Amino acid sequence: MNLNLAPTDLSNRRLLRAQLRKLRRSLSAVQQQQASLKVIKHLRSHPWYWSAQHIALYQAADGELNLAPLINVLLADKKMVYLPVLAKWPRTQMSFQRITADSCYQANRFGLAEPLSNASQQRSAWALDLVLMPLVGFDKQGNRLGMGGGFYDRAFASVRVKQPKLMGVAHSVQQVEQLTAAAWDVPLDAVLTEQQLTVFTTD
Repeated sequence: MNLNLAPTDLSNRRLLRAQLRKLRRSLSAVQQQQASLKVIKHLRSHPWYWSAQHIALYQAADGELNLAPLINVLLADKKMVYLPVLAKWPRTQMSFQRITADSCYQANRFGLAEPLSNASQQRSAWALDLVLMPLVGFDKQGNRLGMGGGFYDRAFASVRVKQPKLMGVAHSVQQVEQLTAAAWDVPLDAVLTEQQLTVFTTD
């Protein structure tokens, strides 16, 4: 797909978002399962994974690449695992809460399962080591097109003390030729697909 988007051209961003969401939803259950297993292999072969202790990921929906099988792998590898928890107020904010094999979940306002909120188990965005982020589209420069809510952009835009590695996770069919980043977009350090792990940063 070859579609260049200006950051102010919201209609084009909405169109591309709709096209890519439809594309990833068209993947079969077998393709989704195979992709989940392949990204685990790629991730565990990279030094960022082994140097990271605090790792955040997401609950998949709408055809997103499912990372649920990764949770048990992370726990077995003695990683501390975190999932997003949406704030009741302000409603545009989210936190990252540690989970274990015994964690309890509830549906948030988008219908996604999230751990029961517990401030004592939450970690600041800057204190994470590696964040596996969902996305709708990405390009080879590390630009990311999200769902439009801006939760991840807000969570990491103000991080100044220590920036965790931000790794987008997607099916390879979600790559586009070029995305023009909006002023508020937080760039990715890497993208992980079923085909490969691509790093954009040099450190």
